[in-house]
Amino acid sequence: MAQRDTADKGELFIRRATHLNFSFIAATSMLYLGSAALYGFFSLPASPKLVLYMYAFTILITAVSLSASFFIRKRYMPVRTEGRYWSYTAVRRYFWSYVILSAPFGLSFLFYLLVGNFSVLTLGYILSLCGLILFRPKKGDVV
Repeated sequence: MAQRDTADKGELFIRRATHLNFSFIAATSMLYLGSAALYGFFSLPASPKLVLYMYAFTILITAVSLSASFFIRKRYMPVRTEGRYWSYTAVRRYFWSYVILSAPFGLSFLFYLLVGNFSVLTLGYILSLCGLILFRPKKGDVV
């Protein structure tokens, strides 16, 4: 009976962690769509060299954030369903992984606000979205 309770708690937690993942994807998407709607207000001429640097910097930040999230998943997952605060620990690990994976979009959004270049924002959005989709919760993350 106790084994079944633990399995049920783990499945329920994975469903809730999936909802957390979807909420990060939805928040990023709504911010991107809002930025697309307001592009006319923020568009400024930008140097092509600056845009290329921001492309490279966004890709570099994506590589760093993906490797950090892989490290978190490899090192700190699976979380054992033992103890009183196991779900808090697991949510914290998922949350910080998702924040780290959203860093390319956050950086490109900041660049969008300062310079108004939509292509860098799109690149950051796509890379962050791919990272968030790649790091969806799996059944083996909580045992």
